[in-house]
Amino acid sequence: MSQNGPKMNEFEASTATEIRMDASRSTSVFLTIYSDFASAEKVWRRFEEYADCYAFQSFDFLDVWYRNIGHRSGVEMQLVVAWGAAAKPLMILPLGIETSKLGRKLVWLGNEVNDYNAPILAPNFGDCVAEGDFSRLWSDILDTLPAHDYVELMRQPKMVGRQINPFTELGLKLNASGTHMTQMSEDFDTYYDEKRTSKAKRQFRSRRKQLNEIGETKYVHPNKVEDIHASIDNLVALKSEALKAIGAPDFLAQPGYLDFYKELSAQSLNEGIGHVSHLEVGGEYVAGNWGLVFKGRFYYLLASYNGPKFGRYAPGLQALVELMRWASEKKATLFDFTIGDEGYKAEWCEIHEDLYDHIQARSLRGVVAQSLTNGFLLAKRTIKQNPKLWALFTKLRAKLANHRDFG
Repeated sequence: MSQNGPKMNEFEASTATEIRMDASRSTSVFLTIYSDFASAEKVWRRFEEYADCYAFQSFDFLDVWYRNIGHRSGVEMQLVVAWGAAAKPLMILPLGIETSKLGRKLVWLGNEVNDYNAPILAPNFGDCVAEGDFSRLWSDILDTLPAHDYVELMRQPKMVGRQINPFTELGLKLNASGTHMTQMSEDFDTYYDEKRTSKAKRQFRSRRKQLNEIGETKYVHPNKVEDIHASIDNLVALKSEALKAIGAPDFLAQPGYLDFYKELSAQSLNEGIGHVSHLEVGGEYVAGNWGLVFKGRFYYLLASYNGPKFGRYAPGLQALVELMRWASEKKATLFDFTIGDEGYKAEWCEIHEDLYDHIQARSLRGVVAQSLTNGFLLAKRTIKQNPKLWALFTKLRAKLANHRDFG
């Protein structure tokens, strides 16, 4: 530990290493590595209030993830805090080390549930870590962390808030999928009128009228724990059936996932970031949505509907419009449809952003892992970005699912 480092008070380092980035400017960066959430909570919560970051790297999101999902994998938490002058954080990297058949790999915490992965950056990060310096800082971070065979940091946006993601200095490759979002105005009716065609609006009204003829149609934002849990149960059940029908893996059936969504949603009663809502027709659950509310952005993450009974009325669209209206009323200026290039997003989104992956070998074993991982990711992107190949893949996947069910 450097004897000349900043006084960290309650944030005292379990590990602190001085890294002087630019001797001519006397700029130093000090690292602290935390191995549990409790030790990092105070600095993390304070920092994210004013830092540039995504909801997936917020303390609440990852704390709930670890409690319900992450601890089951045996991930070794490596919560990296980079400090600048006067003991002020410059960056937090929520990292962990997982052990797999390919070796020990460094990953983003929450990787299996995060649509985006990125560092948490102080507004003045670029002033303290100049362009070109991050690669040196990253090298020192890797040397400070416990031994691992390779680095696999997936789905990174180019920008973090208004700042360039410093990981763009490293070797990045395009992810198989992009992300899509739309800028909403304060008046949702004006936004909706400008965004949708006359035909689309006419069809929407007609289907709403048909639903109202079946029973009273209302959009519900549960405000009691038991109602929140019931809404999550219904949404997960519908989504699981939809995934099985197309032959996709049912990630929601894995241990801890249902509890993760329930706990994060229940926190909304105390200004938490999780939010669940649903469409009812005649008191029957028809369609549901789950997402995150964070820093003026709504992240649209999980949606499903009762297709066999109500599919002809496009209940998913009905629920989506009501959710977007609610988000607008809550002063969300950006509605983020998140990762995935589904066709319907083009009807709403004027913003498209690419995502990037960083794979880096750290040992001979890691070289093998890097080669295999890069090959898999290239094949995945080739299939997903070719409409004919993707259509063939999804068709074969659905046929295999039907064969398993009835064969």
